[in-house]
Amino acid sequence: MNNINKNYFINQKNPKCPACGCKHLYKKKDFNQTLGCLIILVGAVFVPLTYGLSLVVLFLLDLLLYSRINDSIECYKCKTEYKNIVVPKNIMSFDHHIAEIYEND
Repeated sequence: MNNINKNYFINQKNPKCPACGCKHLYKKKDFNQTLGCLIILVGAVFVPLTYGLSLVVLFLLDLLLYSRINDSIECYKCKTEYKNIVVPKNIMSFDHHIAEIYEND
């Protein structure tokens, strides 16, 4: 559901999911987790050959990616993800307690 205004969540005092109306949203980095795991796997394979230097290189790569990749918003209830939007400061990171509440529904 990426056809919403870029400032949709900024303009709301208490942001809600446009798809289901849920008030519980969280922000996360818009990064492919499979690719992230693959990068870690490659680094782990090269540890014996590089005497651990590959871990330093991967740390710097991770730091660079983290600083450059934008945040996205996801709904706990319907799992709809909103990308390429402005994320307000009042939307927090993932909370396992809130996620557990919606898993049991």
